[in-house]
Amino acid sequence: MEVVAGASDRRTFMTLMLILGAIAALYCLRLLFRSAKFAMPVGAAIALGFALRDLGFGWLTILGSALIVGVAVLALGRRLVGGTAPLPVKLGIILMFVGAAAFAGHQAGTALGILGGLEAGAKHGLAIIAGLVTGYASWSDLLSPAVSAERPALSV
Repeated sequence: MEVVAGASDRRTFMTLMLILGAIAALYCLRLLFRSAKFAMPVGAAIALGFALRDLGFGWLTILGSALIVGVAVLALGRRLVGGTAPLPVKLGIILMFVGAAAFAGHQAGTALGILGGLEAGAKHGLAIIAGLVTGYASWSDLLSPAVSAERPALSV
């Protein structure tokens, strides 16, 4: 005997799928804007990678050097902002990281506006808001202390 799903079963399924899809879309948007805070280190790594490629280095050298430079830029920026550097140096580093993140957020907002089929004014408004939000997220992340896992002391 074949069971045919009724209209209420299909509506329930579609409602559940819409809710789960909205949650997934919001999570992907959050991930997109949280990743934009790494725009400065990633940009430095990509610039070095292109420079090394133009000089004729191999892919392993390019990838390894770019990874080291990206991590070093992020670590150095966090260290200088959190350390005892003079205020103008701290502000300069913060503005470089925030500027790169805001630009990346602006581009992401523009892409979302295009994908959403928004009018020109709404698209530019979304891009500006996305840039500001991403810049603020980068600012707060750069100024917050690094989170690390607490390890229990070894008992011998």
